[in-house]
Amino acid sequence: MNESLFANKSLIREAFQKREALSADPENTAYRLFNGFCEGCRELSIDRYSETAVIQWMSRTVQPDREDLEMLCGLCLDNIPGIHSVLFKNRFAADETWKKGKLLTGESCTNIIREWGVEHPVALQLNKDCGFYLDSALLRKWLLEQSCGKRVLNTFAYTGSLGDAAEAGEALSVTQTDLNKNYLTARHSTQEYIFGDFFHVAASLRRSGRLFDIIILDPPFFANAGRSAKVDQAHNAAALVNKIRPLAAHNGKIIVVNNALFLSGKDFLNQLQTLCGDCLSIGEIIPIPESFYGFTPIDPKVLPADPAPFNHPTKIITLNILRKDERV
Repeated sequence: MNESLFANKSLIREAFQKREALSADPENTAYRLFNGFCEGCRELSIDRYSETAVIQWMSRTVQPDREDLEMLCGLCLDNIPGIHSVLFKNRFAADETWKKGKLLTGESCTNIIREWGVEHPVALQLNKDCGFYLDSALLRKWLLEQSCGKRVLNTFAYTGSLGDAAEAGEALSVTQTDLNKNYLTARHSTQEYIFGDFFHVAASLRRSGRLFDIIILDPPFFANAGRSAKVDQAHNAAALVNKIRPLAAHNGKIIVVNNALFLSGKDFLNQLQTLCGDCLSIGEIIPIPESFYGFTPIDPKVLPADPAPFNHPTKIITLNILRKDERV
């Protein structure tokens, strides 16, 4: 048994108790139950997806044994009302099936969750992560409230939950684009799906003269996208904004999501400030839910970089766009 993990049993139970009130809300059935990075056990996180608890292990050097898994499974079943299955994902396992997750108990994983009253399909064993990012909950709420009558473009859409939130908010149109067809499945006949490299898709949309009222820019931390193009969230977050801003309509908004753990909030804002001028200004910060990190503000000393003025290393901000030609 992992003695460190066993010693943290009371911390995990305490974290569950902090979030006890969340289980009574039928309109929000997915949320983080234990954030080990912030709550005392760095290699562990536990999430709720409706009737399934998802345990994620993220250590390269220390591996849990059977007793550890039984203990964690028991904690979930005994302390979280309504849990009927427990899925375990080992991020650095040699076996790919353990990376995507194996059930410790229960017959199947849930495939539908609710957030802000909206149903979202989930496929918890499709990839190493769960495909539905719980730290983006307030961004989906923002899209629900701001998308009515708007043309929305969701780039790097992955499984498409942000675009789905915009559609639920009665967007005029939703265009979802991603390189990989395996994750972004066409679930809504009212949505447009474009598969391809971000830079090629953005160029094609520019040539067609299309404009959007809301553009979501939520790229991976780092990716090579061709011989001369790459995504680098830590060192060049502003580059992607420049690529996509010609697609923004007059008085439109670009939502930028940056999850680079080693990029401070101050440095991120400084990168965006280099773009500011008569046609672009920084708008509002969209925070991460307090429940995601345990309600207590994160001590910046435990992080590689201080995210302030953001409340979490996942940094989300809106940019206000004006066009010189005033095209809408």
